[in-house]
Amino acid sequence: MKRFLKSRNILVIATGLAISGAIRMPVEQKLTEDYRERRIAAPKVSVETWNQMGQTGLAGTFGGLRSVMASILSLEAQDHFSNQEWYELKQDYDVITSLDPYNSFYWSHGGWHLAYNAASWARNRHDLKPIQRETMEREYLEAGDAFYREGLRQIPDAYHLWGELGSLWSNRFKRPDYERALEAYKMAASSGKSRIYERRYVYLLAQIPGREIEGYFEARKLLEQDPSHLSLPSFRAILYTLWTNPSLPLSEGRPGILEIFRSEEEAYRNLYNYRLRTEEEGYFQGSIDDTLRILADKLDVPPDWIPFLVNSRYRIPKDFRSKRNVLPHSRSGYPYFQGGE
Repeated sequence: MKRFLKSRNILVIATGLAISGAIRMPVEQKLTEDYRERRIAAPKVSVETWNQMGQTGLAGTFGGLRSVMASILSLEAQDHFSNQEWYELKQDYDVITSLDPYNSFYWSHGGWHLAYNAASWARNRHDLKPIQRETMEREYLEAGDAFYREGLRQIPDAYHLWGELGSLWSNRFKRPDYERALEAYKMAASSGKSRIYERRYVYLLAQIPGREIEGYFEARKLLEQDPSHLSLPSFRAILYTLWTNPSLPLSEGRPGILEIFRSEEEAYRNLYNYRLRTEEEGYFQGSIDDTLRILADKLDVPPDWIPFLVNSRYRIPKDFRSKRNVLPHSRSGYPYFQGGE
């Protein structure tokens, strides 16, 4: 009799728990999905990710230690990077970002490994034919691009991932795709969280033949929104150079030197250094050579710092002053300006 009563009680309790669970399950599932949509709870782990994780990883995931497991796996991924095992590294970061999808560091690091490290490794595989190297390099570049974009799909407000995409596709040592770079910088700038991407958008336009006028109007717009952009030497030099474009509408007035630069010495230094970038990075040169000639004559600049007379790759230092003594550079043998007020 006691055994019967005990069995009946167990059955009643089990039935009650089953009914309670059946009632709560839809509510909890809906709540979980709501949390996932709001990125409070992590998304479901895909079947592929389950298959790639070992027993330890599975135990950690079930135990609610997803971020901890992601951190441990990122250390294992470092070994694959050291051994140049790119396929395994990609698999590692697929699992890592499935476990901790709202950590932008992993998306940034995984994209960097694929688009930079793996792609550079492919480019330097001299045991392969050139067409094979190029194909492999492009595959890794696209894999990195896709990885960054998946990170942005998971974390739409991770604007710096757009910035990293812009840097990737504007990198002249890779395989530049300026349209993709412009799109990325524009998306990064639209966040309104960092003005550097607004300037990079303008700088890139100044590097693309035929887009200089567009770059000029974008630079003017930035200046109207925030005059503090003029505190940056690169912005000053690019704005002035774009202003010298003879293709600009006649309605656009040409500013004087001191409307952009704080002194003629600063103008010479900034434009001289910018001229080096036009040769190294393909920036629009405009008619700054005319300005440099006028300033060099007016400031009595020594021949060592006149780009038309000496083919120097050194930039003029910040302590440049006109009509000062020229001392030998301690390491290179090239001169630099020195003098107090």
